[in-house]
Amino acid sequence: MGKLISWIAVFLLLVVVPIGSWVYLNKGLNYRKAALSELLPKDSIDTRLDSLNLFVGKTSLVVLKNNASTTEVIKSLSEQFANTQGFQIVFKDSTDNNLFTPAGYLNGYLAKDINNSFLLIDEKMKVRNVYKDDVASVKKMVEHIAIVIPRPKEADIEQKK
Repeated sequence: MGKLISWIAVFLLLVVVPIGSWVYLNKGLNYRKAALSELLPKDSIDTRLDSLNLFVGKTSLVVLKNNASTTEVIKSLSEQFANTQGFQIVFKDSTDNNLFTPAGYLNGYLAKDINNSFLLIDEKMKVRNVYKDDVASVKKMVEHIAIVIPRPKEADIEQKK
């Protein structure tokens, strides 16, 4: 009986655990590939047009429509990404104590998406996606923001001499 339990344990460790790990990791890889295919750049903004340097070097979420539903979303996003470097929320119209674009600033790009509420721009000024203010779009937007925000560089390990 003891040998049978040992053989079952060895079989589990050598066959079942690696297969389970591969399935789990493959599912995550496929999810990441699908998300990255949705985030292919849709448009590019010329850096010369950003004369105030509002968008260069920062991942930006531009709020195109400022209404009650977007206000709730912005509040929760501000809390969630409060300590994230390189991420900013920019309003198309002026609001109290928030970063906003001046009238007519990048108007050709910001006026295109009149049916959408949010615009995601990466640090290289490429428009990654546009979103509505419904629940499904907001969930997808949060996932996409987490993917697009550049990861902070980790400190290299150096040997003491």
